[in-house]
Amino acid sequence: MKRKGKVFIDANMIIHAGSFQKTDVFQWLNQLYEEIYIHIEVLNELQVASVRKKADQFIASGQWILFDPQAETLIPTEELYDLYVIYLREMRKAFYQLDVKKEAEGRRLKNTNDLGEIHSLAAAMLLSAGIICSNDLDIREVIEDAPIYITIEEDEESVLMQQDTLEDFCYFVISHEIAERSMVRKFFKAIQPQKMEKFDRRIT
Repeated sequence: MKRKGKVFIDANMIIHAGSFQKTDVFQWLNQLYEEIYIHIEVLNELQVASVRKKADQFIASGQWILFDPQAETLIPTEELYDLYVIYLREMRKAFYQLDVKKEAEGRRLKNTNDLGEIHSLAAAMLLSAGIICSNDLDIREVIEDAPIYITIEEDEESVLMQQDTLEDFCYFVISHEIAERSMVRKFFKAIQPQKMEKFDRRIT
C-alpha cells in the first residue's frame, strides 16, 4: 500500500538515500509514494554525480516526474504560470517571515538559501500535492505558520499540506511493510544517530 497522491521530494532525502550503501533506499521511496515529483531546482542541487544520475534515470523511466515551470506539459497556460509565480512569492515571504521569527526568539538561522524548498512548496501548491518529503524541519513550521492548505479532491475540504521527514519516511516504510525493520533502523541510525531513541519509541 502506497502513500496516495502527489509528493514532492527534496534534495536532502535523495542525498540521504544515495549515501546508504547497504540497500537500495530509492526503491523504498518508489514503493512508498504513489506519484513522485522533483522540481528542477532540486534536481540542480544534486551535486554528487552518482545521485544525480539516479534521479535522471528515474525521470527518464517515468518513475519520477520532473517539474519544470518553463515546460508546457505541467503548466500549459499563462494563467497557471502566473499563479505559480504568486505561490513562489508567497513561499519566499513565508521563509523570510520564519527567519524574522527565529531572530526574535533567539534561534539559529540556517546557512542555506532554501531555494529548492521554496520552489517545491510553490509547485506542490499549484498541483495540489499533499506531501513534501524533506528532512528540512523549517518546512513544517512554514506549512503551519502560513498555513498551506491544499484541495486534493474538488468535492473535499482543504487539508494542511503534510511533510514527511526522514523519521516519518522510515516509519512509513516499516508500517507499510516495504522493508525489514532492522534495515530501516540501520539506515536511520546512519543519518540521524542522535534521534534513534525517539525513533525506536515510535516504531515500537
